[in-house]
Amino acid sequence: MQKENQDIIIAIISGTLFVLLFGFISFLVVVSYVRRKRKLLQEKEAREIAYQKELLQAQLEMQEHTFRTIAQEIHDNVGQILGLVKLNVNLLVLALKDNEIVENLRQQTNKAMAELRYLGNSYHADRLAEQGLVDAVKQQLEQLQKTGMFATTFYSEYDRLQISKNALIFLYRMLQEALNNIVKHAKADKIDLSISRKGEEVCITLKDNGQGFNSADGSFKPGIGLVSMQERAAMINVQMELNSKLGVGTTIQFRFKQKNV
Repeated sequence: MQKENQDIIIAIISGTLFVLLFGFISFLVVVSYVRRKRKLLQEKEAREIAYQKELLQAQLEMQEHTFRTIAQEIHDNVGQILGLVKLNVNLLVLALKDNEIVENLRQQTNKAMAELRYLGNSYHADRLAEQGLVDAVKQQLEQLQKTGMFATTFYSEYDRLQISKNALIFLYRMLQEALNNIVKHAKADKIDLSISRKGEEVCITLKDNGQGFNSADGSFKPGIGLVSMQERAAMINVQMELNSKLGVGTTIQFRFKQKNV
């Protein structure tokens, strides 16, 4: 009887150990499966992100190529035509001295050529790189000031930013897009832009006093321009923040470390 009891106890213990061992092995299998599935999902997401970045990079390179072509066409074709116009106007000035109409025409032609030259330079990536972001942005604001539609202020703690050519072009295009949005949609008459140091970061802040908008509103949908700015910022490790209030205006801020872009 005692032997039978011992056999039963041994059987129970053996069964319990088998169940525990089976449960432990099953747990390990499940954990391994979950980890593998998670890893596969992460790899899939990484591949998708890489693909999207490559696609965006290709689109932006194509855009830059288009800008470069436009800048070259402006310089080679329209610039030459205006050069001939300027030559003929100068001949008129010599022939009709002290003629106010001709003098005004000469001044307008010179202004048109200067504006055209600036426009060509602002879309030519190599010239942007030579000029530097600080001077390029300052000139962009000066152009808006000259229209008489905006009062602008510019402040920079940097003479020149030490960033890659790619980052410089991306940042400039983002600021161009932001300024274009102000001109088209903000109904503002004041624009402030500053480039300052915040610890180890560079902080570019663009403000307007326009009508603003409520980004928390469910009906708000960011336009292509804003989405493009966000995508460009992500590609060059720039933190972008947008704050807007109805009736107050909009502030866009770009933050980055020079060594990281």
